[in-house]
Amino acid sequence: MSTPLKILIVEDSEDDLFLLLHELRKSGFAPEYLSVCTPQTMSSALQDRVWDVVTSDYNMPGFSAMSALDILQKSELDLPFIVVSGKIGEDQAVAAMKAGAHDYVMKQNLSRLGPAIERELRESDERKKRREAEVALKRQFSQFRTIFDAMNAVIYVADMTTHELLYMNRYAKALFGQNWEGKVCYTVLQGGKSKPCEFCTNPYLVKDGAPQPAITTEHKNSINNRWYQWTDRAIEWTDGRLVRLQIAVDITEIKEMERIKDELISAVSHEMRTPLTAMLGFTEFLLENEVEADKRQEIIETIHKETERLNELIGNFLDMQRLKDESVSITESVLSVEDILNQSAKLFTFNKEMQRIKVECQPGLPRIIGDREKLHQVMLNLLSNACKYSPPGTIITIDAKAGEGEIIFSVQDEGIGIPVDMREKVFEKFYRIDNSDRRMAGGTGLGLALVKDIISAHGGRVWIESNDPVGSRVMFTIPTRSPAS
Repeated sequence: MSTPLKILIVEDSEDDLFLLLHELRKSGFAPEYLSVCTPQTMSSALQDRVWDVVTSDYNMPGFSAMSALDILQKSELDLPFIVVSGKIGEDQAVAAMKAGAHDYVMKQNLSRLGPAIERELRESDERKKRREAEVALKRQFSQFRTIFDAMNAVIYVADMTTHELLYMNRYAKALFGQNWEGKVCYTVLQGGKSKPCEFCTNPYLVKDGAPQPAITTEHKNSINNRWYQWTDRAIEWTDGRLVRLQIAVDITEIKEMERIKDELISAVSHEMRTPLTAMLGFTEFLLENEVEADKRQEIIETIHKETERLNELIGNFLDMQRLKDESVSITESVLSVEDILNQSAKLFTFNKEMQRIKVECQPGLPRIIGDREKLHQVMLNLLSNACKYSPPGTIITIDAKAGEGEIIFSVQDEGIGIPVDMREKVFEKFYRIDNSDRRMAGGTGLGLALVKDIISAHGGRVWIESNDPVGSRVMFTIPTRSPAS
């Protein structure tokens, strides 16, 4: 069965056209053809119909194979072009091939024409498939790029050998700058390094020319000092080469949670174990021994003190976790500043540390909007600390006065004070000043952290100043308007 062939023949000789068609039929083709011999008719034929192959005589009056080849190339059709000539020198044939002709056949040897067309049709089909694959790959990459630009993750592609950046998504460009093209990844992403990163995964992504499973690591970025989880793998780029795709997710918050978890474990093992050990030891002593009334009272007071300490630790921690939970919100109500001060002071009127609580409140202060229970907890924490670290008989002053759009509260003591370089750190979770006076007083390292979180949730701020002449003054503010307004 003959193979259909749509062939455009550029030829001005009827005899040569007859011989060419005859040879094609002998080679097993069933040619559907059109013969043209001018630039105009050839251009029209290329526009009007679909062809499999073009053949052209080399020299014709007013036309030539080189001109026909130029017309075909300008049409941007990828068709096999074969020169068929009775008189063509080797130099002319080479020039035609360099210009883009796929083959040439002498009219004296037309038996070569059929095999030449078969070969060129196969290669043309392969070129078509490659083009379709490239278009599909570029379309797929365009879709991936749209997805990558929507992600809050650093995504880039780099050459496996030169490390040159080939692509960066919108998020990466926002972090590391728009001027990345033509640069290497380690210069742009790692603060101007002069050589590849020591943790580069390139050597492990490809083995024997085949991509290997993805590699996931964690590293701290030297530009923004944030932690990222990097996932690297080798992928095929649009030009067919293997390149490195890297997706980096910011895990700084997770790292911080891990740090807090470790600190919590440390606090549990130390801060909780200490009072529990004391309570267990004294209760066992009471159970196993006859104890005089005075001694028994002293032991019970010690157990009670350690129970309060443990209760404070657990309560502060649970309150802090609830405050951090997004599902928990501040319950707002209209509050009297003077009532907050007086109610807090009343609980410490007969405190066992024997300090005197003094209330000073500026007259005529506007009411504030806040969470009654949480602000009460702030005052209790601050007063408890002031009593804990102040000598007996000293004065603890709590006051409030008007600021610009806010009420300024303060709790002042005459105790051992807080060094200047520690006044910000004491608001960190589990942080405790390491000196013997404070260690003797106990403490969980959570109270002031909880105070800061509550005040921040109210839209205020908190800080520590020195009291005059001794002690500390803890200050915090609450806006006079609702945080939601």
